[in-house]
Amino acid sequence: MEQENRELVNSAVEIINLLGTDALTINKLAIEMGIDPAELSVFFEQDKDILTMMLLLLENEMQELIHHVLVPTQLPEEEISGLFKRLYELFDLKPYYLSIIFAAEKIKQDTGMQVILGRIRSTAEICLLQLVNQGKQQKTFYTGTKTSAMVKKILASFRVLMNDQWLSVKMVRDLEIQRSLNE
Repeated sequence: MEQENRELVNSAVEIINLLGTDALTINKLAIEMGIDPAELSVFFEQDKDILTMMLLLLENEMQELIHHVLVPTQLPEEEISGLFKRLYELFDLKPYYLSIIFAAEKIKQDTGMQVILGRIRSTAEICLLQLVNQGKQQKTFYTGTKTSAMVKKILASFRVLMNDQWLSVKMVRDLEIQRSLNE
């Protein structure tokens, strides 16, 4: 069963990387996997269920990442630095997660995906809130700014950075698609 799940995820990633999230359908996934679309009905009822599965994978990876980054013996600034370094590495190694996160139209249309994305955001906010508060208590961070405001600004800046990263990847992919169509 795990081998099937890995093959399924790998095929979904391949479609997203080559064609984007809009191309990720049950039929396209079945073709990529070389199976009958009916076989995928065990996993998915609708096309959007594939993206939901991928968001759940991202949520799990985020929770693991945060768990491994938080080391009580480190200073808060080292933990924050480690957190964002690992997040950047995650999205750099797996840019398809950015494609899913920034698939705004699909996510707007599905409350289930909105809930998962909200949990991911909340996990990051809670972690960062703890680290910033820890830094304030240890007098590492000197600021009168409310912690929640700082966290929102930090996460918004990181989101802009990741959006730029995603747009770069998307432009390259779109250019490659256009080039292959012209040939």
